[in-house]
Formats: sequence, C-alpha cells, structure tokens
Amino acid sequence: MNEAGDLTALDASKPNVARVRDVLLGGRDNYAADRQLAERLLGICPSLGDAVLERRAFITRAVTWAARQGITQFAELGTGMPGPPSAGDAARAVIPAARVAYVDSDPVVTLHVRVLLAAGEDTAVSGADPADPAAVLTDPEVLAVIDLAEPVCLIFGPVLDLMPARQAREVVAAYAALAAPGSYAVISCARCDDDDMWKQLQEAYTAADAYNHTPDEAAGFLAGLELVPPGLVAAQNWRGGWHDVPATTPGPAYVLAGVARK
Repeated sequence: MNEAGDLTALDASKPNVARVRDVLLGGRDNYAADRQLAERLLGICPSLGDAVLERRAFITRAVTWAARQGITQFAELGTGMPGPPSAGDAARAVIPAARVAYVDSDPVVTLHVRVLLAAGEDTAVSGADPADPAAVLTDPEVLAVIDLAEPVCLIFGPVLDLMPARQAREVVAAYAALAAPGSYAVISCARCDDDDMWKQLQEAYTAADAYNHTPDEAAGFLAGLELVPPGLVAAQNWRGGWHDVPATTPGPAYVLAGVARK
C-alpha cells in the first residue's frame, strides 16, 4: 500500500502496531490478527486498555494546554489510527485556525487520516518516517501547514515506545533543534514496573519491537528543554502547570507523560 491508497501490500493476517492499538482503544479499523494479539496482551495485563486510553486523554489535555499558551501549529508524530478526539480537534477547540500536520510512516494509517481528518488548508498528512526529523521537517506536506520560524507543538505519540532509548533521545533532540524557541515537545512512553509482566508482554507482542523505557530514560528524552510542571508523571496525573499531583503510579503498567518547552 502506498500513500495513494494502494492496498496490494496490506497483509491482514499479521498484527499491525496501529491496528492493535485501535483495538485497545475500542476502534473498528482492525482485523482478526490484531484483535487476537490485543486479547493476548490484555490477558497478561488487564489494565493495558486503560493505559492506552489514558495516553490519548493526556495528549488531548497537553494539546489543549499548548494551544492556551498561544501555540497555533501542531505536528503529531506517529498519529496512529484516527479517533476522537484528534490533535486537531483539541487544538481547534481553543484556536479555530490552528494548523495541524499528521505524520505516520504506516500507509494504512495515512490513508485513514487523509479520509477522516485531512479537510481544509490548515491540515496536512505526511507519510514521512517520524524517526527521521530532517525528512519530516522538510516534507512539503508538513511545510504546507508548519512554519518552522514559529513555535510548534511536537506531539510524540507511541513512536518512542518503538525506539531504543538512545535513538528516542536523539530523535526528540533533533526535532527540538530544528524547532523555533517557544516550541513544546509532548512525549508519552509506555512503562511496566513489573519485570515478569513486561517479559510476558514483550514476548507476546509480535507487531513490532517494543521498549520499556525507565523514568530516567524518558526524562532524558527532554534533556535541554524546560519541563512544564508537574514534570514527567503517569499520564492520568498530568495537568499543565499543576504542581500538586499524585506521586504514585496507578499500577504496574501505565504511560509516562510530560511536556517541555524550548
């Protein structure tokens, strides 16, 4: 399948990262192999679906907060299957003229995003690899809506889960280096504190290689940037600018989340 929507390369017999996540979010854009894998994962960690939902809720809050700081352009890196609310929905609820670029190298995802989210001159969809900042930020599709001379909110969805810590740190740093001062980076990383559970999840998850980043590693992804209070916390505990949030994690599997300013 290419960006134009050619489905010949689609293999519905194998689980796909975005479609498995779609199952966990309660979506419909998935196949039997995706549902079977999601069921195995939930059998190991019943709260996994809640963690995925909390990530989406965090991104919505973070985008809303950034828009209230005056950010008018947003780039979602690793969009995944679209579902309400999208980053554009959250941004435009605050700033109706907000500009949004959705970036995902999965052509299945980009096809869905083009159909469901790409309406109007203020929205772009790019099939560039989110792990390649230079390619993303020189893509004509992205540059049609993102002005790198102005602050931008860079939203890292689940893509950092699929990179070793060193690569994730380098990728975030490269985007930050290319972004204008006043820009924000929004990160979220899946985390499992139970080593035995993580081993089982890692062995069961056949859609891609996944990484269990530690809190210190995740904090390092934002090195050189100014962390927005409350810092790096469990996704459901993040509220922009708040200092008084729960310090404990909600369970063995959750999502680490944070926002930082350049």
